[in-house]
Amino acid sequence: MSLDITNVFKQMAQSAGQSLQAEGAEFGTEISVVLENNQASIAELVEARTCGDINEEDFQLELAREKVILEAELIAQEIAGKAAVQKAVNSAMLVLTSAVSAAL
Repeated sequence: MSLDITNVFKQMAQSAGQSLQAEGAEFGTEISVVLENNQASIAELVEARTCGDINEEDFQLELAREKVILEAELIAQEIAGKAAVQKAVNSAMLVLTSAVSAAL
């Protein structure tokens, strides 16, 4: 199954934004900007997993690294408190992992 990474990133940004709004934080363009800044590296990771170049364990390790990067960038942007940012990143990553699982 093919994976439309551009659509997945839009869904990730939407999911993260909704999570932040639910936490009472303001949703700005920062989430979209951070995801766009990291889109290439995440897309390469997704491509490697969906093509079978890396196994699930390696994918999860790299995904955890990407999650930390996204979280750090969002916190640096001071768009919300740490707990709200973690929930937003978790929400976005859930969309990504669900899309990858569906593609496999």
